[in-house]
This record gives sequence, structure tokens and C-alpha cells, in this order.
Amino acid sequence: MSTESSSPVHRSALSILSVSAAAALALAACAPDEDLPDDEPDQVEDSPAPEPEEETDDATESDEDEQTEEETTDDQAPEASGDHPVYRAIETVLAEYSGGVITEFEDNTNDGGYIEVFVYDGSTEWELEVDVETFEIIDTEDDGIDADDEEKALAVEIEIAEALQTAEAESGAEPQEGELDTEDGTVVWQFEMTNDTEVYVDVATGEVVRTS
Repeated sequence: MSTESSSPVHRSALSILSVSAAAALALAACAPDEDLPDDEPDQVEDSPAPEPEEETDDATESDEDEQTEEETTDDQAPEASGDHPVYRAIETVLAEYSGGVITEFEDNTNDGGYIEVFVYDGSTEWELEVDVETFEIIDTEDDGIDADDEEKALAVEIEIAEALQTAEAESGAEPQEGELDTEDGTVVWQFEMTNDTEVYVDVATGEVVRTS
């Protein structure tokens, strides 16, 4: 019985296949792992922006309280009675005698249809009549002035309209007549109101000195 032996060609072919297989395995080991899944994401998603805080009820209530406080303050302030004949007559006189000081007035609207206004112009006192329909000066007379009345006129520091508003707020009535006077050594405007209340207003500070 004979045993078959491999030929030299066959052995050479096997050797070449073994070397090729080994080389293929080596290349496979060195190649980058392209097929492996990437655990890390390619791009990090942006974090959502924080939502704006809603305005709290406390802030809203604070704004409402502030607005209410301003309205209350406005309601408490004395209103200027600019349409009242006395105010308009005084405005007419001061427009004619710029820098003058009103020393006396009397509302004669019901009796004669005019308002009598006295004004000191720095040298003398003028007695004027202002028509309540046209608010024009219809009569002018130089009344002169003595040293005592001139001293009172020179003591005036605030506008008479401001003093009249104070008197209205104090008495709850409108002005009827007024004149410069003194009260315990203080120069005042003495106003007689339509409800017979008399209000004395300091001509320097605008404060009420006395009410009767």
C-alpha cells in the first residue's frame, strides 16, 4: 500500500495562501474602525433660552398705588378760578400796569357791571374800573398813595392770584372784595368771600394768618 505525497507546486500554493491570509488579517487590525457607531453626537443642541419672568402682581399694584396717589394729590390742590370776573379783571390791570401791585379790589358785577381795582405802579395808586363783559378798563383815576399804604404795597412778595386761591380753598367760597391790611404787625391781604368769611393771607409767605 503506497502513501500519496503532495507535489512541490501544491505545497507552494498553500504557502502563498497562508501568507496572504495573514497579511489581510494584519491590515484589518490596523484599519480605522469606520463602521463603529459614534457614541458622541456630532453637534450639541443649544440649551433652550430661559423664559422671561412675568411681571408680578406686586409691581402692578405698586404702579396703581402710585397713580392713585398722584390723582389724590391733584384733587387736593386748590383749583385756579381763572374764569371768575375778579381774576380776569386783575389780569387785565396787571397787563396794563406791568410790575404793579394790586392793593384793593371790589366786585361790583351785580350793582354796576364792573370790578373796581386799585393798583400801585411804583409811584402812585390808580383806581380803575374793569367792565365785566369786555374786561376792558373803562375808567382810570390817580388816587395817590400815602406812606403807610406804599409800605404795605412794597411788602408784597407773592402773586395776588395765589393768595386768592388759598382764600377760596380755606373758605369754600369765591372772592367778593379785598385790600392790603396788617394783622399783628404782618402785612396781609384781607379777603371777604361770598359766604361772608374773611380770610387773612400773609403777602410774603402766602399762608393763612387768620380766618373769621
